[in-house]
Amino acid sequence: MSNEELRAQANRSSPYIKIAGGLWVTAAIIIMISAVVWVALAISAGDYFANSKAVRDAAEAGSGLLSQQGSIEAFKDWVLPFAFLGLATFMLGFGLAFADILKNVRLRGDTMAAALPLIKQQRNG
Repeated sequence: MSNEELRAQANRSSPYIKIAGGLWVTAAIIIMISAVVWVALAISAGDYFANSKAVRDAAEAGSGLLSQQGSIEAFKDWVLPFAFLGLATFMLGFGLAFADILKNVRLRGDTMAAALPLIKQQRNG
């Protein structure tokens, strides 16, 4: 590669790192929402299980206890996959950032390969 091509390549910004930053922010928001839901779910489960087993089993259809149990079960079923989505989003961001790092390492290697003959020539001459 010529010096001009290497300079042009070095001056181009990569969209990968910008996308990775957006993914990291999104993942942090998803994980924070999951944490808040888990805390709320723990409080709700604590309230539900504060009642005795006999009271919970004797709850009539339409009662507040059965509604509370349904809410606990519903939230429990989606919050764990939602948290995994946040972690997967973090990993995707890291993958894109590492791809950008690899691109920059290759660019530095190409630059050194182009500059090395000139450095040797100046040293010998």
